Formats: sequence, structure tokens, C-alpha cells
Amino acid sequence: MVAFRRFICLSMVAAMGLLSSQYCAAQLLQGTINGNVADPSQAAVTGALVTVTNLGTSQSRETATNSLGEYTLPTLSPGSYNLTVKAPGFSPYSQTGIVVNPNEVTRVNVSLAVGQVNQDVTVSAQAANLQTDRADVHTDITTQSLTNLPTPLGRNYQLLLPVMVPGVATPTSGGSFAANPSRAVSVGFNGTTGWGNSTRIDGTSATDFNGTYPMYTPALESIETVNVVTNSFDAEQGLASAAAINIQTKNGTNSIHGSAFEFHSDQHLKAYAWAADRTQPAPKFINNQFGGTVGGPIKKNKLFYFVSYEGTYIRQGSGIYSQVPTPAMKNGILSASPTPIYDPATGNANGTGRTAFPGNVIPSSRIDLGVQAVLNTGLWPNPNTVGTGAYGLARNYFSQGNSGQNRNQYDSKLTWNATDKLSVFARFGLNDNTWFNPQQYGQLGGLGFSPSNSAVGAGGGHIYSGTLSASYLFTANLVLDAYYGYSRNNAFTAQERL
Repeated sequence: MVAFRRFICLSMVAAMGLLSSQYCAAQLLQGTINGNVADPSQAAVTGALVTVTNLGTSQSRETATNSLGEYTLPTLSPGSYNLTVKAPGFSPYSQTGIVVNPNEVTRVNVSLAVGQVNQDVTVSAQAANLQTDRADVHTDITTQSLTNLPTPLGRNYQLLLPVMVPGVATPTSGGSFAANPSRAVSVGFNGTTGWGNSTRIDGTSATDFNGTYPMYTPALESIETVNVVTNSFDAEQGLASAAAINIQTKNGTNSIHGSAFEFHSDQHLKAYAWAADRTQPAPKFINNQFGGTVGGPIKKNKLFYFVSYEGTYIRQGSGIYSQVPTPAMKNGILSASPTPIYDPATGNANGTGRTAFPGNVIPSSRIDLGVQAVLNTGLWPNPNTVGTGAYGLARNYFSQGNSGQNRNQYDSKLTWNATDKLSVFARFGLNDNTWFNPQQYGQLGGLGFSPSNSAVGAGGGHIYSGTLSASYLFTANLVLDAYYGYSRNNAFTAQERL
């Protein structure tokens, strides 16, 4: 099976227009800092120089307050910033640790103190302000929460949504390993289903062809922020009707940072299922997830990189009960059945007047040659356990098998601060996966052994996800913000053959 989908998110034309200096909505991929600058009497300070500096990359942007003392700095890369304000006759003001998130406006109002130029006023912390620049209802899940909060096996950010976001239903798994190798889940918001969600990774739509869960899910270690908008969407959210989920992946900084991790679980660490036979060994279960990240500068203050690898290897054993014919039944001996077996070659065309086979035994000459071939190959199993039911046939065959998945995921990002006006980034993600799920009767088919994979046989594929983005600041009021996105799921499935 090959599923192909290409997304051109705003198709290289996004957000080119005049931005009002009195109000500037946050861009989808970037954030905005705005506010007012006033003197001790709360009168507006005109012409004050406002400068912000990214603490991770040292990129700076500046602007001046207008006649109302207002300023705005749009299209800022997400991160932590330092803000300084200078005006004649006032002491310089600085504030550190201002967090800018994607798709948000951060308001920082400044009150300047009258004083000399060599007298600095520094603020290192500030209480959170009530959101007054946007009408949307949103929740941010930061890298600190993603790192510190416990997540179930698979370490998928979606499994934290019911904990962090109000109005979220319990996620449900969906799709086979062929259709959904990322093992993404469907999440309902405010009584809706997953069909109404729009998930974007650095602006690129990640919604799968079935619309209920994302096609591509970045590794948890590669995510910087998850911004979830659940009500009163702004226009840039596009197709969302239930929730707009915007994922911002990590960037490199001037400092080299890295991480390494491994998570392991097996049958010896898990409790028995409530209906399991505790006198028998627990079925095989191994879940290994491991990887690492590294990010840093290629050219200080200008060019940065970030790469992430996550490997997930799962092996699971399970058993299936089913019903198979006895050796006598395969030979046409159905004498144990109280229901007469009639010869279809006798009687009338409408079925009346037919003669029953003596003793409910079908002569071998009357059994179809194709059916005999299947029954006599030795592939069709005989009962191997005592059956239940009225004739002792139900659940008379028990088989065991192993299923599993190998998944290697790579996430990378290259960020270039070309000038004070131009910033560019390119992101690329690859999910390389294979899986196997043998059927109960082998080449004859039957149910698969995996309790979570509805596809049978063997398969795999590659999922590609990428974003190319550029922002250019012509003036304080004229910004070009464009990006191109690409997503593709190239999957295959093969069943066992006779």
C-alpha cells in the first residue's frame, strides 16, 4: 500500500502584508513580543529604542516606540529572550528570560525610571500577564514538561494531552502498523472526534490521509513546544475545526547540547492480565526505545544544527484460540452431527426430495479436489486441546506466535540567521520502519498474532516530513513570512504465499 500526500502550507505565500504597529498577531511558526513603554506617570514614551536578543543564538532585533508608546517585534524565533529599552532622560531598562512561543503574542509592558544613562534597571522575573492580544484559548506544553512528566510506552507527546489540556478525551489507538507506523493516536477535544484536528510540525501539515491521527510524529526528545488551540482560532489556523496542534521542533544554539536515553520494558516488569493463567509463564514482551540528540553552532551567531535519533524495537508473543475440523471431519465423516447431511446430487432443483448420506459420511469421491488438496497438505492443523461447546469443537486449537516492529526515526533542523532581517530554517524527518505479524494458520491465513496490529504478514515503509521556511523583515510594519511543507507515507505490505 502506498499513501501519498503533499502539503503546501500557505504555498510560499503566507503572511505578506502590512502589520499594524498597534497590534500584531503571532505568526504560525514564530512568536511576537509587543507592549507599551511609559514613564513613571504612565505617559507614553515616544521614540524609545527597544531591542530583543535571543539568549540561545544571540540574534537581535530592534524597533522604536510610536507616538502612543507602543512597540511590536513580530516573527521572532521561539526561545528565551533578553529585552532592553533605552530613551533619553531615562535609565536603561532590561528584562531577561522572556519566553517566546510559536503562535503566541508575549506582552511586555515597560515603565522607565527617570535617571542617568549609567543607572540600569534590570528585571529578572515577572508575573505572567493575562492574555489581552489574542482571543484564542490555548495551552503550551514545553520541553520541560515533555522531559519531566511520565509518559506511557512509546513516549508519544499526544499521551500527555489529557493531562495538560482541558477538555481532552482519552486517546484511542487507530490504524494498522502499515497505515500508522508512528503509532499515533486519535484525540478528541471538547466532545469532538479526531477528524476535526489539524496537526502541524513547524508549519507542515502532518494529518494522515484518514484524517484522524498524524501521519508523522516527531520523537519526544526533538520537540521544543506543543501549542494546542482549542477555541476561538485565529485565521492562520486554517483547517482546524476541533483543535489546532502546532509542534515546534528544537533548534541548535551557540552552546553544544546533547542527550542520550534508553527505556526498557519486558514481561517480567509487567503484571499479568486480569484473565491470564498465572500458573503459566507470562507471554514474551520486549519494548526497547533508545536514542539521543545533539545540537550546536556551525557558525556562531549565524548557522545552527540539531539532530535527533530514536530507535523503537518491539517484540510481543501472544496466543489465539480457534476452531478447526477434526481428522474425521476432513475425511468427510460427520457422523457425530445430529443434523442430516443431504446429497446435493439427489432430489429436486428446489432442494426438496434429497437423500441423506448414509451415516452422515460423505464419500471421498464426492469431496472437491481443491478442498482435498488444502486439507491434505498438512498445513491445516488438527485440534490440539480439549474443545468446549455442545460438540466439543469450540476453542479446540491453540497456537502461539511472535509479532513485532522495528522503527528508526531521524529528526533534523538547520537554522540560518543570515542577517538581522532574514532568518531561514529547514527541517527534515524520516521514519524508517518494518514490522511482521504472522497469521495463525501460516500460509493458509487466519488471524494475526499481534493484539494491536490489524495488518497481517510483513511490511514496512518510510515516512518523510519536511519544512522550509523564510522570514524577511522589510520594515517594522512590513514582513514576508513564507514556508513550504512536504509529507509522504510510502508503505508496503506482503502476505505469506503458498
